[in-house]
Amino acid sequence: MLETRSWAAVVEIKVECPVCSQVIVTDIREAQVKYSLRNPVPIVLTHGDPEHAITAFVDKEFRVRAVSGVNIVQRIQEAESRRRPLEKRFVPFPKENVDLKGIDSFQLKIMALVDGRRSVKELAEILNAPEMRVKIVCEQLVRMGKLDSVKVVVE
Repeated sequence: MLETRSWAAVVEIKVECPVCSQVIVTDIREAQVKYSLRNPVPIVLTHGDPEHAITAFVDKEFRVRAVSGVNIVQRIQEAESRRRPLEKRFVPFPKENVDLKGIDSFQLKIMALVDGRRSVKELAEILNAPEMRVKIVCEQLVRMGKLDSVKVVVE
């Protein structure tokens, strides 16, 4: 069915969705099909709840030649369920040839355990101390020049 609108000629097409079996009625601009370099012309339509997309392939005579469906929401949900959340860890890094004078016993215990792999959380568990205390002491040791750094590692 060809009808003229105020700004351009449009053609109404009907497409059955292969994902949800809903019949979709939509208007496409005549020029979009007539002057396309492709034949058939891919027309992407989104609809449904949950929202998904189909591609209708329309030839120059405005016949639907094929329909391809993709359930975008389902694919996103599947990808998100496979993805594990990123974990942010604070990892202190040792410095070589450090003079241990001027540090207390708790700082000395931390210095003995720091290896560049263990996180502040792991050190706190080993020392049976609050994580925040271990993090603060590690940062103090960096300022004192006893540790190289405390880096954020995202895994």
